[in-house]
Amino acid sequence: MSMGMGHKKWCIPDLYMKEPGEMPTPSHESITILNTGEKQAEVTMHLIFDNGDKPVTLEHIFVYPMTAKHVRMDQLEQWEMKIPTSTCYSAILTSTENVVVEYARLNWIDGAAQSFAVMPYFED
Repeated sequence: MSMGMGHKKWCIPDLYMKEPGEMPTPSHESITILNTGEKQAEVTMHLIFDNGDKPVTLEHIFVYPMTAKHVRMDQLEQWEMKIPTSTCYSAILTSTENVVVEYARLNWIDGAAQSFAVMPYFED
């Protein structure tokens, strides 16, 4: 059985949830988890806030073999969680299997869309 691409531990130190605004597609962030392996990955995400809020853990993020899971950070109803806007925070992801993680942000600034994606820091 082959091991999937990626790593089991990822860190995204710079997250920021901007106010959604009034545009058709609201400002938002997403964390994409790609599982290229043959076994289901179970991912846990720890969120650490700059404003002194207590850290939060999002558990049971299942990523099936040869699929991707997109976690929209403004749509965390499954965990009864709402990210505070205009607050810097960080995320640490741990997985039972190797996965590849990407962070993306879409912001509206002065009526223009700003979008970017980054590959987070990882460790073995």
